Amino acid sequence: MTFRSRLLPMVAVLALVAAACADDDALMGDPEDGVAEVDEDAVDDDALEDDVLEDDAAEDEAAEDAAAEPDDAADGPDAAVGVVTSGIEVADSDLGAHLVTAEGMTTYAAVDQLEGEVVCVADCAQVWQPVLVDGEPDVAADVDAEVTTIERPDGGTQLVVEGAPLHAFVVDAEPGDVRGQGSADRWFVVSPTGALLGVADDD
Repeated sequence: MTFRSRLLPMVAVLALVAAACADDDALMGDPEDGVAEVDEDAVDDDALEDDVLEDDAAEDEAAEDAAAEPDDAADGPDAAVGVVTSGIEVADSDLGAHLVTAEGMTTYAAVDQLEGEVVCVADCAQVWQPVLVDGEPDVAADVDAEVTTIERPDGGTQLVVEGAPLHAFVVDAEPGDVRGQGSADRWFVVSPTGALLGVADDD
């Protein structure tokens, strides 16, 4: 066999290998094909910023609208500072018979609020809590005093006995407590007749 005759088969094999490689490249494709390039120039930064600002403005407006809407749960005497009761009764203590709420808590009146004028508001009302009612109060038969109501300037309808707005003392923890009696020579427990127990001219 001559050198030429041996060379021809080798050339044929190499040609087949080259053709196979070409087919593989065609099947695999260019690894960069199909990958989309982002055109940074096409992104509008100003438009994106405007969208964000518009979203923030919409959220702020929604929050303001929610704050401006009236809260139904804030209506009524529960919204005002004070103790809500259904009426007034009489109870006994070491001080004698005195007025209490329907829940049995002692009621007080201030010597500077005997003419129906509401003086105790703001911080005072946090300690000396107005006795509030929702509607017509129930008055026990042994209450021998005129019982009316007054609209407070800070909200709520307060019970009034013989012209004196009634209050509860925040330190009184349970029925029968009279810890506020004589406090600051201003606050006194109220008797069934509307008199202030312990006040000098009470005789």
